[in-house]
Amino acid sequence: MKKYGLSALVLVITVSLLCICLACGGKAGLGEEFSLSIGQTVTISGEDLAITFEEVSGDNRCASDVVCITAGEVVCLLKVAQGESSYNIELAQPGLYYDYSQESYENYKYTFKVEPYPESDKIISDDDYRILLAVNK
Repeated sequence: MKKYGLSALVLVITVSLLCICLACGGKAGLGEEFSLSIGQTVTISGEDLAITFEEVSGDNRCASDVVCITAGEVVCLLKVAQGESSYNIELAQPGLYYDYSQESYENYKYTFKVEPYPESDKIISDDDYRILLAVNK
């Protein structure tokens, strides 16, 4: 019985470490959704493409629990490295828009969503931001 308990513990630790590792970035395929926090990098398999979530350069979205004249937007800065070159792109998602947005740069289409959505009584720290992203050709 102890042998099975130890095996289960090893399995839980292994899965936990894998989840932590995936949360720090890693690899994804074309069309596969992944999540990045600020400072994390993901490599797109088979594309020689690495994407780093650099920062949220602006977030003036209308909070979900208030009425605003304008919806605002959130703008995320990504660093894209392909081969020997790299460039920055800005992805902007309108406020009061809860679905995925899409923008194209170079030969790729970026489908994304920025979380969390602002609320009037909560401050979003840089550590809280996540971009849910999928890259396609």
